[in-house]
Amino acid sequence: MITTVTLNPSIDREYFINEHKLMKDQYIYDPEDLQISPGGKGLIAAINMKNLGYSDVQNIGFIGGKQGLFFEKMVQDHNITTNYVYTSDEMRNNIKIITKNPPSNTMYNDYTYSVSKRSVMELKKRFKRSIRKSDYILIAGSIPAGVDFNIYQELINICNELDKDVYLKASGEALNLALKVKPKFVAPYFKHTHKILDVKVEKQDDYIKMGKKMQEHGAEYVIIPFHTNRLLFDKDGSIYMLSPQDYCIKNLLGAGDAYDASFFDYIFQNGFDFIEANRYAAAAALSIAENELVFLENRQQIEKNIGNIIIEKLEV
Repeated sequence: MITTVTLNPSIDREYFINEHKLMKDQYIYDPEDLQISPGGKGLIAAINMKNLGYSDVQNIGFIGGKQGLFFEKMVQDHNITTNYVYTSDEMRNNIKIITKNPPSNTMYNDYTYSVSKRSVMELKKRFKRSIRKSDYILIAGSIPAGVDFNIYQELINICNELDKDVYLKASGEALNLALKVKPKFVAPYFKHTHKILDVKVEKQDDYIKMGKKMQEHGAEYVIIPFHTNRLLFDKDGSIYMLSPQDYCIKNLLGAGDAYDASFFDYIFQNGFDFIEANRYAAAAALSIAENELVFLENRQQIEKNIGNIIIEKLEV
C-alpha cells in the first residue's frame, strides 16, 4: 500500500483564457478551458501513483461541508482509497487563471478552513491504524487552522514506531518541528515566505547552507527547489544541481506532485538510487509543466524527458 497525507486539500479550478481584461466578463464555452480537480500536495501524488499502475493507494486528511462530498467523489473517481475525517466547515477552493496573451498565471487560494481538536485526534488514530501495510508514506502540504504545528512531528513519530520511511514536504514551523524526529526525505516548501528554517533564502549559497542545516537537524536526504532546478543533498554529504534543458513551461500546477510520485516510482521499479530517482522525478515534473495537465498518465510521458535532465555534482 501507498499512503499519502493531505491535511489541507482543496478543490482546484483552472480557467484557461486568451486575455485577462479588468472589469470585463468572460465566458467559458470550451470544456477544455475549464479543469476542476481534487487538489492538495500528497493527493495529486496519490492519483499519479494510481495512474502509474499501483493498485492500493490511499489518501488521508480532513475534508468538510457539502464541498467535501463533491471532493471525495472526485478522488474516488480516480480509484483512490479515501480515509477522510469530515468536519463541519466547508473545505477550501483554489482558483487559477491561466492567460495566453500575454502568458501569465494568477492564483487565488482560499485559506478559511478550520479543524477541531477532536478531528485531529481522530485523524491520528486513523493514521496509525492505516499505515501498517504501507511501503511508502508521503506527508505533504500546508496545515489548516485549528491544527497544531507539531502535527507532522507526531505523524512521523508514529511512522518511526512502525519502522516506516517518510517523505516530508512541508514549510515553516511544521517543518522545523518535524526535523527533530528525522524524516528520511525532506523537500521544503517555501514559496510564500522565501524562508527555510526561518532564514530568508535568495542566493544559491543560502539554499546550500540551509540544505546542510536541515541534514544537521535530522533529515537524511534533502531536495530543495531552486527556481526551475533542484539542489540535491545526498546522505554522504555530496551536493548536486539538477537542471532541466530545452523546455517551455506552460503550467506548474501538479508538477511538484508528479516529482514526488515519480521519485518513489523509480525506487519501486529499480531499487534505491537517490540521484537517478531525482532525475526520473524531474522528467515527470517536466512532462506536466510543458502541458496543460495536472496528473501523469503513464511512464512513457516520463521516459521521453529523461534525456533533458542534467545533474552535476557541486564543489562546495
